[in-house]
Amino acid sequence: MSINGDAESFINDPGRGFLGNLAPSSVPHYAYRGREQFLNDFDHEFNNEYFLLTGVEKHIFDSQFFEPEHGPFSCWCSYDPKLELLLIKMPESTTHAVAAHTFHDMLIRAAQPTGMELALRPLGSGYHHAPMGGKQPNMAWRPRRVPPGRSQGWPSVVLEVALSERRSKLQSDVRYWLRAPQGDVKTVLTLAIDRNAPKITIEKWENNVNGFHHLQQRIVISKRANNISITGAPLIINFENLFLRPPSIPREQDIEIDDEKLKFLAEDIWNEQGQL
Repeated sequence: MSINGDAESFINDPGRGFLGNLAPSSVPHYAYRGREQFLNDFDHEFNNEYFLLTGVEKHIFDSQFFEPEHGPFSCWCSYDPKLELLLIKMPESTTHAVAAHTFHDMLIRAAQPTGMELALRPLGSGYHHAPMGGKQPNMAWRPRRVPPGRSQGWPSVVLEVALSERRSKLQSDVRYWLRAPQGDVKTVLTLAIDRNAPKITIEKWENNVNGFHHLQQRIVISKRANNISITGAPLIINFENLFLRPPSIPREQDIEIDDEKLKFLAEDIWNEQGQL
């Protein structure tokens, strides 16, 4: 099966939870054995991007992890109560932050020709919760005014960033965002940054007409010597998916993040990585 097929099979699997594909080979695992042991595990994994706690029952999550705003017990980004798994995200690197905020800037610039840039509400990395579990994105957006009857509790478009070569974490992100809100999240964008080479992969995931979670677009930006190559561009974000209504005037069209903006995004990330 192709990489795309493997990803779509996991994301569309009707089984429980959404963090079940994070094997120890991709993310270190630790059994939760109390507060003191968790702090030791946290210190041990400080140089990694993520690690996974197993055996985190709902009452432990609620009492130990849900409320803290600072310190190691606040450094979680996904909780899967079905599988009792808690994904711990180490303090965000500047590369993560640059990627998320520069992407936001490029999205706003790309929306300017539609006249809708001020109608877009950036939600940042705010926490979202559903019976399936809880999660924080790297960046998210929805219109400032949502249609009647539509909850303001969910974004319409989400961005997830990963600084690694493994795809499993981003696949679990897509699985959550396209399943937990029962269709309220229309588009999930993933941005994978290669640690060792100037290469960035952007994917766009959506539900198709049959409700199947499908990879709609993939863009690869890479640099060899002084030449930057971009394949699969422009990145197109459907107007209705983002603003939750059809276009009403001719200038309201799909948002296109073109080669120039993608190049700026990549160079900003590589500069932060020290790869320019």
